[in-house]
Amino acid sequence: MKQTKDIYDALPVWTQTLAVNVASARGYRQKYGGAFRRFLAQLEANEKKSRDQLLAEQQEAVRRLLRYTTVHVPACRGRSPENLAEWPVLDKVAVAAEPGKFLSDEFDPRRLMELRTSGTTGTPLAVRFPVETHQMEMAFRWRHKAWGGTPFLSRSAYVAGHPVVPPDQQRPPFWRWDRFEQRLLCSSYHLAADNLPAYQAAFQRYRPDFIHGYPSSLFLLGGYQPKAVFTASETLLDFQRAAIERNFGVKVFNWYGNSELTCNIVECAAGNLHYRTDYGMLELLADGTMICTGLNNPAMPLIRYRVGDRAVAKAGDCPCGCAFPLIERIEGRIEDYVRTPDGRFVGRLDHLFKDARGVREAQLVQTRLDEIVIRVVKENGFDEAPVLAEARQRLGNSIAIRFEYVDAIKRTAAGKFRFIVSQLTREQLELPRL
Repeated sequence: MKQTKDIYDALPVWTQTLAVNVASARGYRQKYGGAFRRFLAQLEANEKKSRDQLLAEQQEAVRRLLRYTTVHVPACRGRSPENLAEWPVLDKVAVAAEPGKFLSDEFDPRRLMELRTSGTTGTPLAVRFPVETHQMEMAFRWRHKAWGGTPFLSRSAYVAGHPVVPPDQQRPPFWRWDRFEQRLLCSSYHLAADNLPAYQAAFQRYRPDFIHGYPSSLFLLGGYQPKAVFTASETLLDFQRAAIERNFGVKVFNWYGNSELTCNIVECAAGNLHYRTDYGMLELLADGTMICTGLNNPAMPLIRYRVGDRAVAKAGDCPCGCAFPLIERIEGRIEDYVRTPDGRFVGRLDHLFKDARGVREAQLVQTRLDEIVIRVVKENGFDEAPVLAEARQRLGNSIAIRFEYVDAIKRTAAGKFRFIVSQLTREQLELPRL
């Protein structure tokens, strides 16, 4: 794989564009062939159903899944085929240790697609799924795009970790055009201050109907007004949302999913988060821990799977008219918390910067139980005082707080931004179980 990437990086831009389009043409049928259109219509029809009907259909789907897995999945044999509550909670480490035990014997592993994920835990996991599941996933993604007024194959720009530009490239274009899906695939690794006008000019030239990307990438951009902006793959922080909506002049639609294909939470035009009961079943423990059961991957069904994130439910109905249950907020992973010396776990610390000026980017690093470092890429007018005051209000006086000024904040290997980086041990980070 690395050798292929090295060859790609050495090619001229026009040849790289050709390579991107050849890859897109090969993948197009896998994404949108066969049952994709039927899946898309089915999901749209589900959005018009009542809450009672959605939950009844979900319960029946879970019952079918339990009966199926107890027969065809080695790890599930001997479990109750009728009562989900009797099944133990499953975690990533257990699946990664013996992935073959979680594969259905009805599928040939050699004919399955594969998605590898590691996440912040560092535990690698290969998720296997059939082409039909891949097409269903694409249907869910395009249905959410339709919620923003941008239906299937609307022109788009993606700023979400696509490695289409060599890492040492210094001059634009920092993107490649995929004509098969009408996508401008933009690098999220080249967002230096001097390069931002080039991205803005590209948006103006290609005129995407929507822009999709990491919140931390879109936070740096703007200067163009699409029909909608979609964020995914990172926790969308409040100050990021405000800046993105201001800079692009349109509403942000947030998407939550995971590589294990177990849960989907999407934002509607009314600004509410809905958890799609036709994607999976979501259980929330007392501390907000998300336990998820995916309903659409028969080759590797993960049942009562702890995804590592936390969320808060919301009562009531949504004025958008869609009856999927509401989620108040997604609070992120264990690693998205600061633990204070007095034993508190504090999340949603993006509020530290709500009144701050002159902050281009910021990151919190917990180096020890009694110390955090606030890394800031500062601009003219930055003042530590309001940030420190907000931090003290939330964290108290038992933890040392120091500022560190940097030219840029390092992304992960996948190009993602982490607002909180914890250097504590897993034992220090473990949240209490209620």
